[in-house]
Amino acid sequence: MTDSSTILGLPKRLFAYVAGVAGVGLPAVVAACVAVALDPPSWGMAARLVPFFALALLADLQPVPMDGAGKSEVSTANVFIVSTAIVFGWRYAVILAAFSVGVTLVVTKRPLDRVVFNTSMYAISGWVAALPVTVLGPVHSGAGRITAYVLVGAVVQLIANVTLVSGAISISAAMPYRRVLLAGMRQSGAAFGIMALLAALTANLWVMRPWLLSLLAGPLFTLVLYQRSAHHSRIAIRDARTDNLTGLGNHRAYQASLREMIEGSDETGAPFSLALLDVDDFKHVNDTYGHPAGDDLLVQLAELLETIEDAEAFRFGGDEFAILFALDEMSSYRCIEQLQRRLARAQTPGGPVTISVGIASYPAHAAGADELQRTADGALYWSKRHGKNRSCLYSPSVVRVYSPEELERATERDARLRAAKNLVRFVDARDPSTASHSEMVSTLAEGIGIELGLDPETLERLRLAGLLHDLGKIGLPDAILRAPRKLTDEEFAIVKRHPEFGHALLDGLGVEPVDRWVFHHHEHFDGSGYPLGLAGEEIPLGARIILVADAFEAITADRPYRKAQSPEAALAELRAHAGTQFDPDVVAALSRHLAASELTVAAFA
Repeated sequence: MTDSSTILGLPKRLFAYVAGVAGVGLPAVVAACVAVALDPPSWGMAARLVPFFALALLADLQPVPMDGAGKSEVSTANVFIVSTAIVFGWRYAVILAAFSVGVTLVVTKRPLDRVVFNTSMYAISGWVAALPVTVLGPVHSGAGRITAYVLVGAVVQLIANVTLVSGAISISAAMPYRRVLLAGMRQSGAAFGIMALLAALTANLWVMRPWLLSLLAGPLFTLVLYQRSAHHSRIAIRDARTDNLTGLGNHRAYQASLREMIEGSDETGAPFSLALLDVDDFKHVNDTYGHPAGDDLLVQLAELLETIEDAEAFRFGGDEFAILFALDEMSSYRCIEQLQRRLARAQTPGGPVTISVGIASYPAHAAGADELQRTADGALYWSKRHGKNRSCLYSPSVVRVYSPEELERATERDARLRAAKNLVRFVDARDPSTASHSEMVSTLAEGIGIELGLDPETLERLRLAGLLHDLGKIGLPDAILRAPRKLTDEEFAIVKRHPEFGHALLDGLGVEPVDRWVFHHHEHFDGSGYPLGLAGEEIPLGARIILVADAFEAITADRPYRKAQSPEAALAELRAHAGTQFDPDVVAALSRHLAASELTVAAFA
């Protein structure tokens, strides 16, 4: 089945363009060959043409790279095409141009469409290079006149060359023609200018004494050698400033670009923004799916970052990225929101990718590079501490900027907090009947908090308290945790110490008031609980919520000493003890939460 949108493997528009260029260039080659056949050169003239053909072919076989990626090249064959056009006329220039590039493309096994297009394009540029001779007549002497002819021919050839090539690139890459044309002129102009001067030197040397052409070997060799050396230098500089995995700029490139943007902003007064971002739970992706999957995720993210307009992206290593926006903070924030929506649709082994982002603007939020990075990092830290998968625009009233020492302490605290969570998982795993107890209590506590209208920061603390409330059980013997009977008074006295153990383990982690909630989560509303016998409003609200969530989950789960009861029975028992053991408002909030979320049957049946 053929693809109706292509012709001979080319998109229809590109095929039409190539056919149009070939429709002009190939007849020009035929016309030149016919003109030579009707008026063949003498043996002497043919011998003089041989060096031009040989040098042009050699130059096309060894093009000079123009960019670090090797996608753009220029051939010094233009030196001999232009000089041939001025010294010998259009027909020999057309044949020489078509011959040198055609043979080169065939030898290097390029596709037929490229052979046809480039041969035709070179033939056209060879013909237009001879316009000064065609319009004003041949020139055989006078260095000034020869040089003027060559320079005019070179300019016309450059315009024809870049114009035709830009059309093909514009169509194939779906880019605006004007943008491609201007880029081509900027990139090729200097090289063509140098070659125009060398073409003038070639023509003058040939007219003076043909053997003087050998003196041109030195300048040509120097030009090629210099260009190749510059090419390798550009590659080395690019590699030194590029992240090997993603192709984005690395930390060195970031620092250089940041300095440049600050200098530009100081001169023009235009603001710019810095966004620092981390991939959420990236370690989990590596640990679960392997490092190749993690690398693929980073490459996918980098490709999305490169598509953001008015921005330059960098990777510092691991899952840490930075984006410099040539925009104010609100425009940058909207770009990040759009990026997060695109990431939500991305397909990865671990599901949707989420990122945490901190954004700060210069000069509104900082007076220098270091301060800008600290404010953006503070905003990033806020995003990560408040649930991840969000972006935070720096505001001094919301985000605290930490000193390096404070950040180090916060990092250490987070590491210890992760260790505490792992210990809780170990506690739950010791008894199969409580395998997911802490996670369920955390979910229930958050649901109760939502029903009570608590703010997002308190809800985050409730989630954490639910996870950590049984941390102190790490110190209890298995014989007590798994006892299939009612505990003795001595055993229960040991169990009653676990809130104190948990509070001690959380001491110094900076998770206030979570540590106090853990300490008091077995206090009863009527004062009959432990460890201090607090009552009513004396008990922190978070502790009252954890107690209700803990009791409900325990009643609806199998235990070694009894079978699980239904959610309805559990709610009935909580209501029966509301006002004595439990806070009535918290029990009512749990009831509303279960009804609203339909967890009564789905999760606890």
